[in-house]
Amino acid sequence: MVFAIESVKYYYGELVDLMEQAGAVIGIYLSNPLELSECYTFIVRWIFPVLAVLLFFRCTLPLLCDIGHNQIWGYLDTKNGYRIPLRHWENSIGRSRLSDIVINLPFISRSHAVLAYGENGWIVTDLGAKGGVEINGERLEKAGFVKSEDTVSFAGADFLFIPAEQGHESIELENKLSRIINSFGTVRYGKTFLMILIFQFLGGLQLYLASIGEGVSASIPMPFGLFMLAECIFYFFLSRFSRKHLELELLIFFLCGLSLFIVAAVYPSYLLKQSIAIILGMIVYTVIQIIIKDLGRGRKLKYILVFCALVLILLNLTIGESRFGAKNWINLGFITFQPMEFVKVAFVLAGTATLDKLLTARNLTAFIGFSGICIGALIIMRDLGTSVIFFTAFLVIAFMRSGDIRTIALISSGAALGAFAVVTFLPYVASRFQAWGNVWEYTDTIGYQQTRTMIAAASGGLLGVGGGKGYLVGIPAADTDLVFGMLCEEWGLIIALTAVLSIIFMSFLVLFLMKGCKSSFYAISACGAASIYIIQTALNVLGSLDILPLTGVTLPFLSNGGSSMVVCWALLAFIKAADERQRPAGEDADEINETEEQADWDEERAGSLR
Repeated sequence: MVFAIESVKYYYGELVDLMEQAGAVIGIYLSNPLELSECYTFIVRWIFPVLAVLLFFRCTLPLLCDIGHNQIWGYLDTKNGYRIPLRHWENSIGRSRLSDIVINLPFISRSHAVLAYGENGWIVTDLGAKGGVEINGERLEKAGFVKSEDTVSFAGADFLFIPAEQGHESIELENKLSRIINSFGTVRYGKTFLMILIFQFLGGLQLYLASIGEGVSASIPMPFGLFMLAECIFYFFLSRFSRKHLELELLIFFLCGLSLFIVAAVYPSYLLKQSIAIILGMIVYTVIQIIIKDLGRGRKLKYILVFCALVLILLNLTIGESRFGAKNWINLGFITFQPMEFVKVAFVLAGTATLDKLLTARNLTAFIGFSGICIGALIIMRDLGTSVIFFTAFLVIAFMRSGDIRTIALISSGAALGAFAVVTFLPYVASRFQAWGNVWEYTDTIGYQQTRTMIAAASGGLLGVGGGKGYLVGIPAADTDLVFGMLCEEWGLIIALTAVLSIIFMSFLVLFLMKGCKSSFYAISACGAASIYIIQTALNVLGSLDILPLTGVTLPFLSNGGSSMVVCWALLAFIKAADERQRPAGEDADEINETEEQADWDEERAGSLR
């Protein structure tokens, strides 16, 4: 017993001494902010990559689990009982494999007719097929309304038109991916959002501690607090009033937090401006979604924005300022912005068309003219990167509207000749190509930025050196054109790749969402927005690494810049509008009963094409 008591006293004394030593060490760190910052950075730099990867999978996998979702708006029944579903508001009918409804009969034309939902109901349009179209035995001259249980004949092939009950019917198409994902259990939005807030708080605290000795720490807490408060309010309204999946917005919250990390490290004084830009982006995103929910309002918005875009282009050409070699800024004294960023939104909407033009005439003349004005103005402004973005988006939209590969190839050939002429006759552009692939030969001149970016990115390793502790912060355009190098150096390769993969995922998600789009308006606008995201990401990341020429474009949602941030949120609204899937009722929100769903559908259907 005595031995046991003595042993307890001995170990107790050792524990007290150990606690006193630990307290002394903690006291040293607390009394020395620099030591505290180093200790904190060493710990959290192992936490950040784990959180980032978890957030990526929690935000992306649920969006893929029910990717087979679709809606049925009506049916065409045959005499032998075969039922053809109408999966869109506009359905092309013909023998061609590209038709929405393929009728593989020799007397059916390749593009025979269009069955679409119009202002006053369903309309069938004859596309000039030899066999013609009849409704209840009466031959159509051009178009006519079709009602429930009407007989529609395409060159003698009879179909009974049946609108879907309740306006539309949702179906879920099971796939292997959804079964695998669902086997891991349900991913709750609330937990994911909490993880994002923890990630942003830890990152903001690390940047605050790193900036104490530099005298700029006071400019960090308020912008971060404002941004996180706006996130919470926005998430609250989304979770209560939106029936769509919320993972896309959560993924953008994660990227916007990284953007603030970058700005806080390079220009802490711009942090409040960037936070306000993110909040404005949330507002613009919401407003655009509300407007384009009604196709009639969406088309009116298109004409308004195109007019505003032409005005902005004219102002840019007349009173624009040159920065970094490109005349793409307007300075109003109290605010400075890039007008061509906002033109992107109008450009995407200009690529959409009314149902008749899209499915019958397929007239691209107006859009080609507007595209030529935009790209020509950018060449005059010497903004090579943005002109490449516009041209790529033009090719995607033009192909979706025309489906003519030969025309697109001809346009691309002409553009290639034009690009060759631009590179040949504009010395500024030619210098970009001179360094391309040979930046290490120009380490102190035209290759200075890229060589420093690659050195900094390599020095960051997998985990990074910590926010605000990198070398690249002193290089021009570190927070815009070279932002990928900043992410790699300060936050590590894992987080940098996670951020880039997030943008790529959003872009390719559109390819899956297109199948469930109720209208080509949403499909085209979403593809236009996605093409802008993907080409900007490629030009920014690969340009900073000398795989492509450095063209001076921003990385969506990550680069510093109010104009770019607001426009990225605006383009996101088009992608979100293309997603018709509904999350389960009661999941992180109040239960939505069938009566409310039907009332919302009736209101949407009544005003959709008003």
